[in-house]
Amino acid sequence: MDINAIVENIRKQAAVLAKKLFQQYAQQAAHDVKDYLESAWSDLNRWSDELARGAIDKEEFRSLIRGQIDVSEMRALKQAGLAQVQIDRFTDGLLDIVVSAAVAAIA
Repeated sequence: MDINAIVENIRKQAAVLAKKLFQQYAQQAAHDVKDYLESAWSDLNRWSDELARGAIDKEEFRSLIRGQIDVSEMRALKQAGLAQVQIDRFTDGLLDIVVSAAVAAIA
């Protein structure tokens, strides 16, 4: 399993999501995703490996990622003045992207 390929897949899909949801704030969203992935890299690597080995299931993986995304700041989007509801919609989409990318890398 190549964690770098997973991270690149997440970045690409998150950029598409950001353009769809925010259009004019896509750059700020991309910055927040970059920050999230940098801070989450080691956990994402470990949890993806555990998922691949069957040590955790998809729902446990999803829960771990959810907790991690929930504590991420999404600072650039907040500074751009987006409402928390909009940011939450983006982070929910990001959660789906991260889980899908990890599962796809394992399959």
